[in-house]
Amino acid sequence: MLNFVVAASDISIGEALGNMVVGLGVVFAALLFLCGIISLFKFISKWDKSAAKAPAKAPVKAAAAAPAVKAAPKEEGIDGAVLAVILAAVAEKCGPNARITSIQKSK
Repeated sequence: MLNFVVAASDISIGEALGNMVVGLGVVFAALLFLCGIISLFKFISKWDKSAAKAPAKAPVKAAAAAPAVKAAPKEEGIDGAVLAVILAAVAEKCGPNARITSIQKSK
């Protein structure tokens, strides 16, 4: 405890305030720099979307149809294979950015 008192008495109030101001200045400068970097992310997002639209994609060839297999009747719900076919058809028709919000079985 005595060493701290001796070390603290060597620093004047003016010097301590100066250190505090410099420390706060460095912290807020770093925060402003990070805010600037984060604000640039919106431009990266726009650049990424325009780059994705630029190249023309070759048409996707349809896969060969698998032989039909009669499955046991299920209760409510959609089979995983049927869901995969639906998702592939939507992705082909609407593009990779399409979203499916709900799937309901028609009656």
